[in-house]
Amino acid sequence: MYPTRTTRRSVQVVRSQLALRIGLAIYAILCLATILRCAVLILDYPNTVATVRTILVASAPIALPFSVLPGAERVILGSATLADITAALLIVAAPLLVVGSRSTR
Repeated sequence: MYPTRTTRRSVQVVRSQLALRIGLAIYAILCLATILRCAVLILDYPNTVATVRTILVASAPIALPFSVLPGAERVILGSATLADITAALLIVAAPLLVVGSRSTR
């Protein structure tokens, strides 16, 4: 076999691909947590169930910044508040900002 020679360019490509994959994994986890939170709240599952409590506690930091806005505690569907729905919509719509800001060349 021929020894493979790593160049500086190939190392940069690998790092870039790794960063992209890590970023996508983090985004997918945030989306999943937010959507699970909204589903649990909309379906109004009791907080006494361990999995429901775990989902709500784990996803609380995502909705926390939106809970300080005026009207954030207003219930929209089931037990879901305006803060929960807003967090879900903004996280799911975030890729649209990236795609929309790309310039065609």
